Amino acid sequence: MHCPDLGRIIPTPRAARSGLAPVRAAAASHSREPAAMNKHDLVNELDRMRSLLALSRELLQTDDPMVVLDLVGKALADLMHMDRAILIVNTNGAQYVHGFDHGGRARYSDASNPLYRPGLACLQGDGSSAAQPAANVPAGAGAVMAVGVPPHRPTTALAVEWHRDGGALDIKARRQLLTQVAELTAAALGKLQARASLEQQVSQQSGQMMDTAHAHAAELARRDDVEHEIRELSLTDGMTGLRNRRGFFVEAEQAFKVAQRQHAASAVIFADIDGLKRINDAVGHQAGDQLICDAAGILRASFRNVDVVARVGGDEFAAFTLDDEQPDTVVERIRRNLHAFNRMEGRPFQVSLSIGIVQCDPAAGMSLDDYIHAADAQMYAHKQQRLH
Repeated sequence: MHCPDLGRIIPTPRAARSGLAPVRAAAASHSREPAAMNKHDLVNELDRMRSLLALSRELLQTDDPMVVLDLVGKALADLMHMDRAILIVNTNGAQYVHGFDHGGRARYSDASNPLYRPGLACLQGDGSSAAQPAANVPAGAGAVMAVGVPPHRPTTALAVEWHRDGGALDIKARRQLLTQVAELTAAALGKLQARASLEQQVSQQSGQMMDTAHAHAAELARRDDVEHEIRELSLTDGMTGLRNRRGFFVEAEQAFKVAQRQHAASAVIFADIDGLKRINDAVGHQAGDQLICDAAGILRASFRNVDVVARVGGDEFAAFTLDDEQPDTVVERIRRNLHAFNRMEGRPFQVSLSIGIVQCDPAAGMSLDDYIHAADAQMYAHKQQRLH
């Protein structure tokens, strides 16, 4: 569908009677030479060019679509002296319609606007301009003109209406001026759309990158948890929950080196369950396993969380403590816990431990393994002493 192009604004008899000068037809007689532009017309033309340049500069500087509408409305009011106008923009499958009053103030509009059909006709046609009598105005003056840009497959249309004489501009000059304003408007809105599209793409890509980063972080955290769990399993005795032999040397070695460097008080304890074989033979291995767990619980309660307590053999336990108490005090604390446990449980057998303890001397130059053997020797001597 093409926009109707009447080629001129048709004055009514009322306009002739009132003395209003009709707008000259765009298609003038070929036999008549065009009049030369006088000084007044030249000044007006220069003013319009300055206004268009200022409009172009301001449109390119703004990134707010509402400011674009305000600038376009003001330009239509100042340059074309229109009574109302409409802007129709088709983009990305959507249509946006804004109307302008005689002062150029923009507001949302829709298909009920009388100027909507002339504007839509330009969008559905080839974008050619139209000039026709204004609707719903007193006979005698007024016209509607619409243009669509770009010329082929237009996406932006501007339609203006005059209820009175539109000034000294003829139809051709009005069409040219309206087309220029429409082109500047389309360029400004296209720039904002491209920027918004780019920002949306950047935002989407940033969101995808954030999602990927979060997923990667979650996967790393999961792997850390799995690795920590595997490490814990490799360092923990499955029966008692204490550190196993490997776990003891991994953690106690670190604490031992720190104590040696800082010359801090520390001690190594070695303990052995008395009578485990007798319990296994007399009551069964299940009772023997329970005896091991009971002994582990007593030793765990006798040391602090920072100390390293481990089951290093079938019935053997080792501990490394940074406690600055004397060795006899540490042993006495273990024996008090043993006594309290045996009184409370009331089992047919009691938990008994042979204990050896050695205080570490940073100046002795001994290794942790040396102290373990020394504590083991003391424990064995203590066991032999009790048996005899």
